[in-house]
Amino acid sequence: MARNKVMRMLFRAVAPTTAGICLWQVQCNFKSSEVEVWCRSLPPFEPNMEVSNWSSTHSVVAGKYYQPETVEELKDIVTICHATGQKIRPAGAMLSPNGISLSTDAMVSLSRLDKVLEVDPKGQTITVQAGIKVSQVLEELRKHGLTLQNFSSIQDQQMGGWTQVAAHGTGATLPTVEEMIVRMKLVTPSLGELELSEQHEPELFQMAKVGLGCLGIVSEMTLRCIPQHKLLETTYVTDIAGIKKDHEELLRKYRHVRYMWLPRTGKVVVVVSNPHAGGQPLLQKVSEDPTLPMRQLLSKKVGVPAGESEGLSFAQLRDALLDLNPLDTAHVDEVNRAEAEFWQRNSAQRLSDSTEVLGFECGGSQRVLEVAFPIKTPLADIEFMEKVLAVIEARGIPAPAPLEQRWTARSQAPMSPAFSPTPGDPFSWVGIIMYNTPGQDEQGLEKVAKAFKSYCAALEGVHQEYGAVPHWAKVEPCDDPAAAQRLRDRLEARYPIAKFKYMRAQLDPKNILSNDLIERVIGH
Repeated sequence: MARNKVMRMLFRAVAPTTAGICLWQVQCNFKSSEVEVWCRSLPPFEPNMEVSNWSSTHSVVAGKYYQPETVEELKDIVTICHATGQKIRPAGAMLSPNGISLSTDAMVSLSRLDKVLEVDPKGQTITVQAGIKVSQVLEELRKHGLTLQNFSSIQDQQMGGWTQVAAHGTGATLPTVEEMIVRMKLVTPSLGELELSEQHEPELFQMAKVGLGCLGIVSEMTLRCIPQHKLLETTYVTDIAGIKKDHEELLRKYRHVRYMWLPRTGKVVVVVSNPHAGGQPLLQKVSEDPTLPMRQLLSKKVGVPAGESEGLSFAQLRDALLDLNPLDTAHVDEVNRAEAEFWQRNSAQRLSDSTEVLGFECGGSQRVLEVAFPIKTPLADIEFMEKVLAVIEARGIPAPAPLEQRWTARSQAPMSPAFSPTPGDPFSWVGIIMYNTPGQDEQGLEKVAKAFKSYCAALEGVHQEYGAVPHWAKVEPCDDPAAAQRLRDRLEARYPIAKFKYMRAQLDPKNILSNDLIERVIGH
């Protein structure tokens, strides 16, 4: 290979590690002139590229921003960065609220590595490059009568980032998304490209499925699929007593269950769905104008006839209302009550393809914290929510709706928030939110950010009590040293951090795939 003309690779076999992996130690001896020649052959990059996440809550200026068009180019980039000690983070569609892929040093976008490599309808698998979006995978699978068993509320994520942070949909019998992976290729700094599966290096495979982009850059994956199907979805509003009465039956009866708790209204929106068995009559909507309560409240607040806001969507109306006074508790409570009326009027059933039913509108720019915890006793997940609501009430927190609660089965990936060695263990995921409404100036957005930090801090005791840890795409480093240490302690209690760091040291000995967030949350 051409690279051998400028690289002298010295390989030394080492004994199987304590993690059960037979790794190779690689030493690269470069002369400065050889590095210069090699660098000139690298793919071009954008210098000083400003990059923001989807919510614009985190942004950096990346010194170098690569967009390789082939896997070979990706390998070259990782190789030279390893040789020179240049830090580099893999970037997907930048949807993570915490900007886990951001780096001021260098970033590599996989957006051009987005090909479907193979579909096996008989074996029900699809092999794709890691830069492909979830929506593209679903579109390709539809041609073959297949789909993914579960996915998140939006479908713009790139597959590599989506699986590396253990994203999820909802369903107590459905695991987090990395469990769909049956084979993957990982471009590592010290060992080149590795192919991993349950049959080949199984322990590393499980760890790398949720590797946070730190063990290597995922270049390719094969996913297990299921037959395409329709879902019959039912949406209705109940109260906490109704939830306690029906909760366990709902989780048993429905494949997909999602709750939206509306703070200080006493109301909970229930969204459940099952594969369509045929013959069920559809419940008609209670009202043809579900947004009327929100439009009437907006009219009352700003003195504009309700008819002038007819063209606004539900999310736009919520943004407009919250924008008037986003941190006033009484005002936020009014908006939540109007939202409760919206959902009451919107109680209905719909029958559609699963790709349409499982997606839902999340609203605009937002600050969000989502945590996952094991359900150790019956109704512990509902008790968790009652305690969260009690904190909101006691502290007078201006908590906008919804507090979203979902469920998954366990994952076999040790770094997944839903990891458990025991099949059948259920996990609950709960997200809180504050919106960066479009009318706020920089000072207003800073106030929202500060209020959200206080909101999160107020719930720390509840999280600690239930062993809840943040979603990897939503964990934020704590500025307070004591709080930061408490977070690290919780993470070390849940995850095999020492083993993860050991594997990282073998695959990325110079730690080039890390960034400030990773270092502050889990350390070097």
